[in-house]
Amino acid sequence: MTESKQGIDIEDLRGLDIHLHGLDRADAPYTLYYDETNNIRRLHVTADGLNVDNPGCFVLAGVAHSGPRKPIDIAPLRAALKLQPTTKEMKLAHIGKGDFLDLLGSRRLGDLLDWIAANGLFLHYQCLDVIYWSLVDIVDAALIAGDREELMLVAPALKDMLNLALRRDLEATTDLFRLFNYPALDPRDGPQFYHVVLQMVEEEADHLHPFYGRLLAQALEDAIQGESFPFIEGDDEDRHILIEGFDIFFRHRIALLRNSTHVLDLEEVVRRQLLADPLMRDGVPVDSFRFVDSQDEPLIQVSDVVAGLLGKFFSYVVSTEIDVVRADRAALSDLQTENLAKLARLFDQATDENEAFAHRVMSLSDTHKADIFMQT
Repeated sequence: MTESKQGIDIEDLRGLDIHLHGLDRADAPYTLYYDETNNIRRLHVTADGLNVDNPGCFVLAGVAHSGPRKPIDIAPLRAALKLQPTTKEMKLAHIGKGDFLDLLGSRRLGDLLDWIAANGLFLHYQCLDVIYWSLVDIVDAALIAGDREELMLVAPALKDMLNLALRRDLEATTDLFRLFNYPALDPRDGPQFYHVVLQMVEEEADHLHPFYGRLLAQALEDAIQGESFPFIEGDDEDRHILIEGFDIFFRHRIALLRNSTHVLDLEEVVRRQLLADPLMRDGVPVDSFRFVDSQDEPLIQVSDVVAGLLGKFFSYVVSTEIDVVRADRAALSDLQTENLAKLARLFDQATDENEAFAHRVMSLSDTHKADIFMQT
């Protein structure tokens, strides 16, 4: 990433994704509205564990339409949801309460999804499993330290195995991080760190894929012989800080869809970060985004509901065993099944329009669980 007093060049943020994922409509113009959920701002290891229990998935999401901003009448939606005139803002609580499965049983959710479809709006989202994101550098560092760069082609599968193993006892994993000042190891401690990680992975071998689990163990064994551990070395200033902030995900979306207009709910911390270290295009600061008060922008309110709904969905997925996901899916009521079908159609329509509208940073296993649940 090119970072300097001149800011961050958007091509450094978007080029690799476009190339790797074939995002051939990234330059198409849209207007996107955003809100977020589960923005814990920072994740770090404390004396007692993590600063946030069960942090779930951070989701930046909302609705979008093609072309420049256009007026869309939200009054029919408010009427369908039976919102009082004194209710200034639409929130997820107006749709329903409880977890994702509870929300699927809300008739109001069906009304919302019908309205989104009828108005030609697309869903868009970025989902980040914060625990998974906190772990994956362990694999990248191991492959380099152990001189196993040829395994980078299967790194997602190895990261999946590591995520499965270390999440089975998150308290023990947090203790490991605290003991070794992860992710700011002293390189002299790297071999011992990987020795303990290897032990933890081997203890969970029965729960891992027989081939990829063993391949991960081999990579960890090789890393024990390493002397330098890029990505997870640091100094006292960085120790125990797993995630410093989420502004990179706002930047990524604005950079990726560079010809679009981005209308974001007012998030003062992120706004200051984007101003302090601006995105640049051809040497000029990017001005394709703005932060607004959600009371003044109805589609931000719709995006609030979308972000909250998807946050509950993806958090459910990463915290639920695959057998339970299958059982929950099979046990849905008629209304839940109907609403799920509506949501799944909106997911499909979004990616059919533009694959850049859907971005998940989560393990292969959890991605598979999400796809299983969404199958209609």
